[in-house]
Amino acid sequence: MSTLRYYTIDVFSSIPFKGNPLAVVDTTTTTPSLTATQMKLIARQFNLSETTFICPPTDNTTDNPTHTNEPANNKADWRLRSFLPNGEEVFGAGHNSLGAWWWISQSGLVDRPSGNGKTFHQELGNTILPVSISSSPSPSSEHITISMRQGTPQFLNTYTDRESLARSLGIKEPDLGMRYAGIEIDEVRVVTTSPARHLLVPVRSVDVLRGVSFGDKHAIEDVLVRAGSYNSGVYVFTLVSAPVGNEEGSIIPSFEARFFSPAMGMEDPATGSAAGPLGAYLYTGVNGSVGLRGGDGMMRIEVLQGVQTGRRCLMNVRVEDVGDGVGVWISGTGVLVAEGSIVVPSLDLSF
Repeated sequence: MSTLRYYTIDVFSSIPFKGNPLAVVDTTTTTPSLTATQMKLIARQFNLSETTFICPPTDNTTDNPTHTNEPANNKADWRLRSFLPNGEEVFGAGHNSLGAWWWISQSGLVDRPSGNGKTFHQELGNTILPVSISSSPSPSSEHITISMRQGTPQFLNTYTDRESLARSLGIKEPDLGMRYAGIEIDEVRVVTTSPARHLLVPVRSVDVLRGVSFGDKHAIEDVLVRAGSYNSGVYVFTLVSAPVGNEEGSIIPSFEARFFSPAMGMEDPATGSAAGPLGAYLYTGVNGSVGLRGGDGMMRIEVLQGVQTGRRCLMNVRVEDVGDGVGVWISGTGVLVAEGSIVVPSLDLSF
């Protein structure tokens, strides 16, 4: 029986057994290439929130990359394919791709950078997006940070049935919404930077956030359907701390979030494909506000997630105008916790 090497990365943390677990499978030298069914079977076997396969780029990556301002001659260095345990393929630039690039940076599949970031490109579905890898020494070892640009933000349906939404989450209707810098932020809306259309839901406080229940899966599914979401989940967030100045003088507000997708069947410890849209939601402005951006026209936020699952994750989001729209970047790190070999599923098997 032929086998493939796999690696389990805890993403958005440098501490093993924290972060969001991701299975990464290297298929760069696999001949013949794995079929989609084989990938789905392997993802089901791992039963993590996502499994990512590193593949050679396809031949259709020589045209203009979509959803970025990157030059037309950029080609993908690697193609990433990510699957949920239920076999659904996802294309967001979140923990599924950031964790894969963290492993790529360790594996020799690209030249290891030293110091300031070096830019590569990833193919996700029919999109090519830039990825920056930077390194800095830590007290015990080299610290690798991955920063990825997400797709162009799209602001889709708002959801106005607040009573049904609150009921589906096990909270009260007045618990929806929050205040920041004197602005009432209470718009519940689908915002996306990828095919995954997540519903963003602000709540009043950390206590309300931690009191949210994802137990009524069917009620949450009904809300997502009526919101016009698909391949999606509900992303509940609140302000944790007021802005403080960092060493560059930027203003960094901190938020805490929780995410549940009925397709996953479990609470996700970190959801980069929702944290990026949250940044766009805050940057662009809601309820007529001008958005939560600094004097330089740029906004940075920290997003903490996974507290309820015991897997504390930290994501950094940067949003700025890029000429033809809004650019969203998400960054974080990872840590290797396991590696081994997995049998390649037979072509006779079905999913």
